[in-house]
Amino acid sequence: MIISAKKIITGDGKTVLEKSALYVNADGKIEKIGNADKLKGRYLGEKVVEYPESTLLPGLVDLHAHLGHWGCRPAPRVQNDFMMGFITQKHAQNAFSRGITALRDVGSPEGVCMTMKAAAERGFFKIPRMEYCGSALCITGGHGSSYGLGEGVEETDGIDALRKAIRTRVKHGSKWIKIMTSHRSDICEFSQEELNAAAEECHRLGVKLAVHSGTQPSIGMCIEAGFDTIEHATFVTREQVQRMIEKGIAWTPTILPYTTIYNVLEEKYAAMEDKPQEYYYSRAAADSYKKHFKEYYDMGVLVGAGTDNITPDGRTDLYVAQELAYMVEYGLTPLQAIQIGTMNGAKVLDMAGEIGQIKEGLFADLLIADGDASVDIEALKSVKAVYLNGEFVFGAGKYLVSD
Repeated sequence: MIISAKKIITGDGKTVLEKSALYVNADGKIEKIGNADKLKGRYLGEKVVEYPESTLLPGLVDLHAHLGHWGCRPAPRVQNDFMMGFITQKHAQNAFSRGITALRDVGSPEGVCMTMKAAAERGFFKIPRMEYCGSALCITGGHGSSYGLGEGVEETDGIDALRKAIRTRVKHGSKWIKIMTSHRSDICEFSQEELNAAAEECHRLGVKLAVHSGTQPSIGMCIEAGFDTIEHATFVTREQVQRMIEKGIAWTPTILPYTTIYNVLEEKYAAMEDKPQEYYYSRAAADSYKKHFKEYYDMGVLVGAGTDNITPDGRTDLYVAQELAYMVEYGLTPLQAIQIGTMNGAKVLDMAGEIGQIKEGLFADLLIADGDASVDIEALKSVKAVYLNGEFVFGAGKYLVSD
């Protein structure tokens, strides 16, 4: 199959191709990239799919998703494992509509993502490529124990308990482990010894470690322990970013949820003189990203895109396009932001040899967006079509097909 578009963004942060196309082979890989007319002549008889007014780019990667949660609670009698499976599957499949072809679930009930991924591999349905952490780990009474995720978080205290919990998740196929160790206060919930032990055990077993850490001193303690990605790092300092670079720690800032919360609270409490603490925290968080994101990006830290976004009606809205739009608003070019949402995400997930770029030899995980995303990041919000392994998995609207 040959797929062409008005413009092709490769995902490397700088390259845009015009009058070009991809030849996708029977294995779902990009076998050849070149001039559209020449490819048609070279592969006579192949189906040709053309998107003459659109941009073709790699499928987006969401590094911070929560697919399984009771945000939209069904009746108590059906709040069971079966319902959780259906909820998780629906949220995973909805990701295609946002242009997402790969994601990392960083906290859902233990076993649900493992089972869903196994079902997808057996051909029961299609979902994006996925890595999962299982349920996240917090201290007794810590962040997440009774805050939205519910069964997606397990209370775990002490070094031995952490080691056992990590080993259980590795047994269940997790390549990532998620720790929750801060919330809205300047308290690191796990001790330094516990954080060090968690990182040591994960790396000993060949898996990686992500951490919910947005405040001080938690951020510094997680950097010291050697986590692989820091989620949020909302109030990280310049010195800590430099330390992250030196230690090869990636940053998933999740600008979207904090800014969304602040915008909602700003409207809700606009007329109130005495606003709740949550309002001031959210405002400070949103301001911190706006002020420092471009500065830290320019330092060279590896940045990935994550949404962490559970909407008020309980949907998990994996809106990477809006996360990238904020990055452009704060100073990046559209091509730089797209690199974060594609190539960088694949690198964090150790999938750089499979996905994340429009490159010969990689799988054809593709997003077709209306308009020119190379100059207008908002074009990513108009998803025209999505391909996984070269197979059409989402889309509507007009495009040209010839045999």
